[in-house]
Amino acid sequence: MGLTLIEAAKYENRLEHLAVLRTFAEGELLSRLPFMNIAGSGIFYAQEAELPTVGFRAVNEGYTQSYGVADQRAEAVHLFGGDVDVDRSIVDLMGPEARASQIEMKIRSMRLTLEATIVKGDTASNPRGFDGLQKRLPLGGGNVVDNGGRTVNLDALDALVDSVDGMGRPKYLLMSKAVRRQLNALARSGGCCAYTAETNSLGAVVHRYQECEILTVDRDAQGREILGFSEAGDTTSIYCLAFGDQGVTGLQGPFQGRYGISVRDLGEVPDAPVFRTRVDWYVGFAVLHDRSAGRLFNITAA
Repeated sequence: MGLTLIEAAKYENRLEHLAVLRTFAEGELLSRLPFMNIAGSGIFYAQEAELPTVGFRAVNEGYTQSYGVADQRAEAVHLFGGDVDVDRSIVDLMGPEARASQIEMKIRSMRLTLEATIVKGDTASNPRGFDGLQKRLPLGGGNVVDNGGRTVNLDALDALVDSVDGMGRPKYLLMSKAVRRQLNALARSGGCCAYTAETNSLGAVVHRYQECEILTVDRDAQGREILGFSEAGDTTSIYCLAFGDQGVTGLQGPFQGRYGISVRDLGEVPDAPVFRTRVDWYVGFAVLHDRSAGRLFNITAA
């Protein structure tokens, strides 16, 4: 079972890496998504397609032999990160805090970019990345429910939740803040008693619909709404996800024998008066069971 970034931070003793993990975990999606450690550049796995049959038998009868069917799939990890160059004069005049601030901005940009890729990634437009949820759950596919071209339809939302098999694990609803406001408005009007908001032990407000915790994504590193009303017909989608090593998971490969995000101070580079810091993460994304993710599409703003 992979660890979430918050859980991984408990085992991290390098201060610079701990700060990076905490910055990534500021996002609601990345704070819940587990990351599976893999030994090579990717994984081959068998995705369950058909269960074997079973039945009852009489005394002295045999069982009918049958086998489950599994489809062979593969997912790769991808090279993700960036370099941060800070002019030596800035460090000399303003102190090392100025360099630390630039590194923090780079890490935050990585978090927002990774969140956007998990939702909207498309290898047709960026072959160096991976396909996100929208590409993996196309219209007309399994576990894809039509909302009917209106604001959130609770019957359709219930159908989405029921279409996802959590395999005994919690399910999450991923949506924009605008769509969450639609649910909140329904709750205030008395039209949605299954929506609740409560404060957890850390003082954060946790929103839920039925048994599902609601997660939101906001904007990417360029300021564009990740789940804005930018799909066909000015609509958006809600995703229902079951995280885990048999469901929706992140992937990460090792760097110099250790898993996770690498932060390296390369010092002053020889061809320019700048200090360079390199941030690397061998990261991927997988939906390991076809019923661990679902999509409700065709949601309008009004």
